[in-house]
Amino acid sequence: MWTLNAFDEQLNFVLTKSFQLISSVEKNMLSRSKKMNLSISEINMLEVINRKPIEGRLIGEIASELYITPSSVTIAINKLEKKGYVTRKRGSTDARCVYVQLTDLGKRADRIHKRFHKSMAMSVSSGLTDDEKSILLKCMRKMNDFLENKVKMMEAVR
Repeated sequence: MWTLNAFDEQLNFVLTKSFQLISSVEKNMLSRSKKMNLSISEINMLEVINRKPIEGRLIGEIASELYITPSSVTIAINKLEKKGYVTRKRGSTDARCVYVQLTDLGKRADRIHKRFHKSMAMSVSSGLTDDEKSILLKCMRKMNDFLENKVKMMEAVR
């Protein structure tokens, strides 16, 4: 079947190519959209914010989920607010807490982005058996665990 090195090389090639293609498609979609003046990192931030659409997200939550510093999130939120994609609101029980929420424009941008990801997931899973789908998810989770551990190790070194 596979020698370990041959498999690892093929897997590395496929993962690298997938990352490059996804990035390229997302960049192309954003640059072709005249109505959205967003970078990929900004659209990813909108996606994270919209995971709690009613209450909004705290800066620290966004930073933690995106593996970036709170100050980087604050800078990005300032830009997104000027562009009209997000708004801030004070916490009702603790006014020191500032929650970030998407505006209607931000929700629209997030919907467009989600549509691409949903289409990609449906295309990849189309024709797979339930066992193959389980194996694919297990592999992707294992890869994510590896990457999350690498990020935590790098943060510990800082």
